[in-house]
Amino acid sequence: MKLSYNWIKEYVDTGASEEELAQGLTMSGSEVGEMEKNGNDTLMELEITTNRPDCLNIVGLAREAAAVFDKELKTPKADVSEEGKGPAIECVIKSKQLCPRYTARVIAGTRVKAASETIKKHVEAVALRSVNNVVDVTNFCLMEQGQPLHAFDLDKIKGGKIIIREATKGEKIETIDGEMRDLQPGMLVIADKTRPIAVAGIMGGKDTEVTESTKNILLESAYFDPVSVRRTARMLGLSSDSSYRFERGVDKGMIKMASDRATKLIAEETGGKVCELYDIGSLPAEGDTIKFSVEKAGRILGISIETEKAKNIFNRLGITVCEENGPELVVKTPTFREDLTREIDLVEEVARIYGYHNIPAEVTKLIPQVRRKEHEREVLEKLRSILAARGLNEIMTYSLINEAAVKRFSAISKDPVYLNNPVSEEHKIMTPHLLDGMMRSLSWNINRGNKDLGLFEIGKIYSKGAKGKYIEIHTLCIGLTGNLRKNWEEGDRKVHFFDIKGMADTVFKGFKLDPVFEGTKISGLESTTVINLADKETGFIAEVSKKILDAYDIEHPVYVAQIKLDSLIEKTNLANHYHSIPRYPSSSRDVSILCDQSLAAGSVFKAISESGEELIRDIELVDVYTGEQVDPGKKSLTYSIKYGLDTRTLKDEEIESVHSKVKEHLVKKFNVTFR
Repeated sequence: MKLSYNWIKEYVDTGASEEELAQGLTMSGSEVGEMEKNGNDTLMELEITTNRPDCLNIVGLAREAAAVFDKELKTPKADVSEEGKGPAIECVIKSKQLCPRYTARVIAGTRVKAASETIKKHVEAVALRSVNNVVDVTNFCLMEQGQPLHAFDLDKIKGGKIIIREATKGEKIETIDGEMRDLQPGMLVIADKTRPIAVAGIMGGKDTEVTESTKNILLESAYFDPVSVRRTARMLGLSSDSSYRFERGVDKGMIKMASDRATKLIAEETGGKVCELYDIGSLPAEGDTIKFSVEKAGRILGISIETEKAKNIFNRLGITVCEENGPELVVKTPTFREDLTREIDLVEEVARIYGYHNIPAEVTKLIPQVRRKEHEREVLEKLRSILAARGLNEIMTYSLINEAAVKRFSAISKDPVYLNNPVSEEHKIMTPHLLDGMMRSLSWNINRGNKDLGLFEIGKIYSKGAKGKYIEIHTLCIGLTGNLRKNWEEGDRKVHFFDIKGMADTVFKGFKLDPVFEGTKISGLESTTVINLADKETGFIAEVSKKILDAYDIEHPVYVAQIKLDSLIEKTNLANHYHSIPRYPSSSRDVSILCDQSLAAGSVFKAISESGEELIRDIELVDVYTGEQVDPGKKSLTYSIKYGLDTRTLKDEEIESVHSKVKEHLVKKFNVTFR
């Protein structure tokens, strides 16, 4: 942004020199990078941050200077009245999402010539080229108010119609810089009845530009979608002062005011007659109402600030104080400050105008926190420690994936969250699972000769919730492939399904939780087993199907586990408990059952626990058998049950009595037989 020292003085008399003004603007956030003499004027080059488009104009910077130096701001007048009817024109918005509001003012009987010295001097003061009185006025108002404007030769608009629409395939336009440009579908254009006459928000067309022969003018002032303007400018390789401001968001409340200001100046410069204003579409232009506590702001900043001082700062910045109750204020932000949405934003406004250099640098007394880490963080740290102790390596992958990755695991990709404006097709969806990142990491390592892998990732998965809300859940993903062991003494031992089950079991056992594993089916996965914790599904383990392995260029079997950590975090108690070594011996009994292959071993485990009362100390699944000695569709499960009490030694008859109850309960619940 270029700033003329003489021009800004027309709106605020700071009494400051060029150097003092530059210092004041820099310290308040509008950094002055370079200064150079321009005759009897000084031209400043400012670095304006992307969240402050209100400073991309002279009035906006004058407002900042008025606040910093505590002076009155003099805003330019924009009163205009119609003098009669001019040539009729019809305006139609076909892309309301990309152009919610469009205004067009007719100015008839103009005489286009060189601009007056006043306008010309201001335009050239900010390093712009003077063209003619109409174009110079639009540039003057752009730099003064920050609202881009464009003037068309009304008589060159065919069909008496202005259409705001998206370009169609094959359309072209010669812009006012003399370049022929190919338009693409999705680009917003201003068109007449037969052709595009401007690229919306970026540059006008050569065919309708204002020249010395122009008699009637159509003055455009509108709001164009920032993302649309940015995308079109990048695709065309075309940037302008207008697009630079539209990309960052112009003031929604300035559309008609800027049009009126330019209309008045054009009428004065050209002797034209002010005619109809066509104002179509709607665009709400209201600021936010925010509660502000002066006392709280003082605590945050470490200073004592008076309520009147805060009110004065707000008034200078165009922020309206609506209500006052002692140090509690209710303020309404102006339409040109869309970056102000929270109380802390207002605290920052007070701080930068008060002056960061006026805030004392003190080392405050440190008050130690009773709890240094949140429960969730402690659980995740322990989880990483457990998995690292089992020899797994942690990975971190992207949280954005492509559509193909969602479709590969469609059964677990419920209600995925799509980005409105993705940077690429590869990163357009917030990942609904961690399997894609895991498979990519395994493939990347395998293709580089590292084939024996045990990886884990702790990340978040995303999905749509009710009423437009979004859900994100901490999730663990484990991936195993290749050899579990490989040494000269024991030889090679390939990873198999029970290794991934053991990893998942280790996770829960590390937090003293007892999961239940039950078989199920998930598309794209084989030997799938659901993990339930307290009767709530919390994850699964599985072998990846051959079809999906091929998609990731992996030849060897891969076993994966995905566990949602919300239940685990909620139910985990990290407090350590001491259990003394039992003083009295325990006694073990085995039970071998024949059951359907569909019966989950975890369900049997849970039933044994329920029926053994307080005498059961431990239950262990020691054998699973399917083969010639059992009927087809059946399997044999053998459990070792350890009985004991901490207060005395159990008698054989007590143990047998409880063991019989366990067997009776299994028969009653699952209709099993015993081997």
